[in-house]
Amino acid sequence: MRDDSRAASRAHRPRGKAKRLAKVQARRPRRFAVTYDVNGPHVRLGFLWFLVLTSALAVGPGALAAVYSVTAALAAFQSARCWQPLGRAPNQYVAAAIGGGIGVAALGGPSAVGGAVLASAVAAVAAGVLTPQAREAPLASVGYTLQCGLFVGLAAAAPSLALRVDIGAAAALIIFVSAYEMGDYLVGSGSKNAVEGPLAGFGAIAVFAFALWVITFVPFRENSLLAFGALAAGLCPLGQLMGSAILPRSDAKASALRRLDSLLVLGPVWVVATWSYRGII
Repeated sequence: MRDDSRAASRAHRPRGKAKRLAKVQARRPRRFAVTYDVNGPHVRLGFLWFLVLTSALAVGPGALAAVYSVTAALAAFQSARCWQPLGRAPNQYVAAAIGGGIGVAALGGPSAVGGAVLASAVAAVAAGVLTPQAREAPLASVGYTLQCGLFVGLAAAAPSLALRVDIGAAAALIIFVSAYEMGDYLVGSGSKNAVEGPLAGFGAIAVFAFALWVITFVPFRENSLLAFGALAAGLCPLGQLMGSAILPRSDAKASALRRLDSLLVLGPVWVVATWSYRGII
């Protein structure tokens, strides 16, 4: 009987990929870390997301801004909701309006984005004063509301602002981010450490950067595209960590935020770098 029970327990032990995923799920979540959600068809969803982005880019600035703005609004809403069970009082609706509003403002250019940022601060203060739950700690409420909405809004605005330089600048940004996320998730979701995933993302960016460099991807000249690829490789992981910092814990359920987290740092820097490269600023 004892041998039968041992044999049964061995038969039910996970093996191969299932064993690696079980180890990942058993890890204790950290405050600042990249956490991979291994449940669900994420590879297919990631590919579908890339198709949606490229289709929106082909349609025009309005479609691209709409896709990113809706995602930013949902990301801000989910992030604010994650804080509420901990006794914090961010206004999830105002946070969503901030995230989506900044993304839409990108259609009007950098001045409109700046105005949207100022309006976001006013809206967050008003929500902190007028919302009954936030009156006990209004300053904290304002801070958490801006934390949840402001950064995702700026990330959502970045592709539309890059599109004002050239469609190639926006396309390269989307390609590099998508390549990084593909390599990072495919390797990192089953890895035993936090290094292999980003390294795989770096490799994916390197492949696409070299391919685009060979075909002379406009508006990048000579070796500049390789430099922008290196910029993306260095900043995408920082955006993932920033996404964790926005949330109360790295494994909090905010799938829309994770869809934008690689852009949180890279997006604004990419806009400044491409505008400077083309001599616009």
